[in-house]
Amino acid sequence: MKFLIFLLFPSLHLFGQTAFCGKVISIKNKEIIPFATIGLMKENIGTNANEGGIFSLISKNNKTDDTLIISCVGYLTKLLPVERNKIGNLVIELTDLEKILDEVIVKSSNTRKSITINEFSKCPKHFITTSGYQRQIAQYFRTAENNSLLTNIKICRRSIGILDPDKTIFRIRIYDIDTVKRSPSKDLCDQIIEIKTRSKFINLNLDQYKILIPSKEFFVAIEWLKIPYNANKGTTKVNGNDVEHITYSPSIGWTENKNAEMTAWMLDYNNIWRPMFKMNNMTSLSISATVKY
Repeated sequence: MKFLIFLLFPSLHLFGQTAFCGKVISIKNKEIIPFATIGLMKENIGTNANEGGIFSLISKNNKTDDTLIISCVGYLTKLLPVERNKIGNLVIELTDLEKILDEVIVKSSNTRKSITINEFSKCPKHFITTSGYQRQIAQYFRTAENNSLLTNIKICRRSIGILDPDKTIFRIRIYDIDTVKRSPSKDLCDQIIEIKTRSKFINLNLDQYKILIPSKEFFVAIEWLKIPYNANKGTTKVNGNDVEHITYSPSIGWTENKNAEMTAWMLDYNNIWRPMFKMNNMTSLSISATVKY
């Protein structure tokens, strides 16, 4: 069986290189923050810290009119104007996010009905991944009632090896909807949901997180981690020549639906969500969500 993988590539820059290096820690207790996201918003490039909170980000732009963006689940996003005389040995402190819960009406669990949205039984033939210049990809969902409880998600990812299936580690984000832009907005879960797997199908029970959907619309997002563990080297044709590139697992199922509207969104390092481009009637991701309402 042939699989088609869509790669999300960056634009090219022809400038000298500058390295931003340092460590990301909590301002509260000075503990390291593993896998925090660090990016340059204008240049739209980024990386992730390693398990020890250490990062190195290579910029191809010598200009100083850019901004570092540093983020992680459970912390306030931080913006730092670029200063070329302060590019190495950075210690970036993030402030813990104090979650303020909106007042909700919670039904008894034994009176709730359960429904699975965007359900699928098998993986498609097409997948989408990133070369490291897109941070997240999100699937839109709509429930039957306000204050539904998200209990389970199912994901199909590319993993075709039998003896040595593809490995990956990534994070799940759950977002409310921006009712004006129709894009993902605030996190609905302030805890880290991290998946480390070799499986093709991922079934994740979310009962322990008690994720309530305040309105009827929400997003489930895949957050790629740009770390060596997820890196896959390959080549692609550019103007007839083989060009080496690196992509990052996981590759998520990309479903063809001729008459459907686009329901997938993507997030770059400029921190702006935008709808996915439509290719060959690809409109949604192989992600299902089960909710109780």
